[in-house]
Formats: sequence, C-alpha cells, structure tokens
Amino acid sequence: MANITQTTVADGVKTQYERRLLVRAVPRLVHGRWGIPARLNKYGSLEWRKYGALSAITAALTEGTTPSEQATPSLTLVTATPLFYGAWIGYTDEIDMTVFDPLVSEVSGILGEQAGLSVDTLIRNTLTAGATKDYSGNQTARNALQTPAHDVTYADFVKQVAALEAANAMTVDGDSYICIMHSYTWASLMLDPTFVNLFIEGEGGKALRDGFVGRVMRCNIYVTSNGRSYADGGANSTEDIYSMLFIAGESYGVTGMAGIAPKMVDTAGVSGKNLTGAGKRASPVELIMKGLGSAGADDPLNQRGTIAWKTGFDTDLLNAAWCRDLEHVNVFSAD
Repeated sequence: MANITQTTVADGVKTQYERRLLVRAVPRLVHGRWGIPARLNKYGSLEWRKYGALSAITAALTEGTTPSEQATPSLTLVTATPLFYGAWIGYTDEIDMTVFDPLVSEVSGILGEQAGLSVDTLIRNTLTAGATKDYSGNQTARNALQTPAHDVTYADFVKQVAALEAANAMTVDGDSYICIMHSYTWASLMLDPTFVNLFIEGEGGKALRDGFVGRVMRCNIYVTSNGRSYADGGANSTEDIYSMLFIAGESYGVTGMAGIAPKMVDTAGVSGKNLTGAGKRASPVELIMKGLGSAGADDPLNQRGTIAWKTGFDTDLLNAAWCRDLEHVNVFSAD
C-alpha cells in the first residue's frame, strides 16, 4: 500500500509562521547629544566663535599710575560646512503580492536606523580624532598598550576627570561631565572594586537609545556598542584598542540631523508633546518614498519603487582641551 508522505505532498506541507518580527540589534546612539546644535540655513555654512580668557592680575596698582591696557582677547573661529549623506533600497510590485512580512514598512525602519547609526559614527570619529589623547596604564601611545598589564582602571578614569577640571571645562547641564564607553570597557571597570564602590546606578527602564547606566564622581556614564575601537592596534598587534570619551560642555558642535536631539523631537512641542505628528514638524532626517510608477515613462508598468533617507550634517570639535579620549585595553581586548 502506498502511504501518503511529506515527499508525495510536498506543496501541502507548510512551516508554521508567526507574524511577529524579531527586534533588531540596534546600537545606542549617544555621541551627538551634547554638541552645541545649529540648524542648516541657506548660507551653506556656519561658524562658532570663542573668545579666550584673560590671565589673572597679580601686581598691585601704583599710586597715580594708569596700568597698561590689556591685550585684546584672542578669537577662535570654527566653520562648519554640512555635507549630505543618504542611501536607498528599491522594491518591486510583486513584493506586496508574495512577501508575508510588511517589507516596505520594515525597510523604512531599517533605513532610518542606518541614518542614525551613520551620523552617530561620524560624530564619534570626529571627536576621537581631535580630542586630547591619553592612554591607560600611564602609556604614551596606542601601540604601547598591552593586556592585561594596561587594562583600564579607576585610576585612569580619575585622571581624565581631573584633566577636565584643571582645564576649567564647563559641565553639561550645569552639574556633570559625560563619559561614553564601549560595552566591553564597562565590563572591565565593573571588575575594579574601587570603581564599583563609588558607582551610583542609574534608573532602570530607560529607552534603548538612552544608554545611561549611572554616575561616578561628576561623570554621567553612557554605554554603547558603537564606541570606537581599533582592531589589533596594541603592542603585540593582537590587542584591540578601545576609546573612552570624556565630554565637557561646549566642546563640540553639530549641524543638521544631529542638531535635533531625540528629546527635542519627543518633548519640544506645546505642553511637552512631540513634534513628529500633525502640525509643526521637526524631522532630523528626510525619509523619501517613491511609489510604484513614480518614475513615469521610465517605469511604464508600475513595477518599481524606492525607499531612501537623506540628511545634511557636519560636526566640529570646538575645544580639544574639553574633550578627552582615553585609549585603552580591557578584558575583551585579547579575544
């Protein structure tokens, strides 16, 4: 007797499918939050200006003698010229008829995430390239770092905060400096008993994009998997080197997309409402959708559409002494 098997009715055997898409692994995007924001305008570029401070007067006035005039304070000028960035993905008319997932909607979200990651990475690279450099374990160069001898410690952390204090760096929001570190660096510091004893844990339930984990001394600490690293950059060409950024107020500026922080979009409307709904609109990135047939004669059968993002953006370091980059090894550097 011939039995009915999965082979004989292959087309009738289906895999059970749950229409619930899994969450994507999106990094916390934190590097652009504390820059001085500036909006794009029709001039194509913009500038920040900073006057230098005057030194202390330590000589007493001589009776009847007018002292010499003070020199004019120095002026530092930083000019930003925003560039445009973007990407797109095409789709066909058959997608709607054959794909079970809401693909067009999902691709829009994926492109939006790419836009955020792109800008966060550009800001990160600018800050680490121009900040004042230091190295863990009292080393003087990236290629001198070895693990475990020079693994990052609480002492390295304290030196960076002290250097900002000595530079008379402004705090952010009036009371704190900002520290941004890679997740692997966070793991290393949590193995340091002195760091752990002084650490004040942050509130739970924060949004994924927040990344805030707690506070040590006057530093609010943010953790992200998008922290900068240098593969095999250490002394033996096998250790991965990581950056830890220490940011003070007014140390860098951002224009364009990064000039609109998430909290501005979420709560800057009337009575704290968001700005992304009807009425006034603040869009940090432009999402561009071209429907099927929008190409006119170039798409005579209405077969092709596209989804894209575009943004204008630039970032500049305004005060290198108020932004420090501690290059270091950690417990994952040799993996």
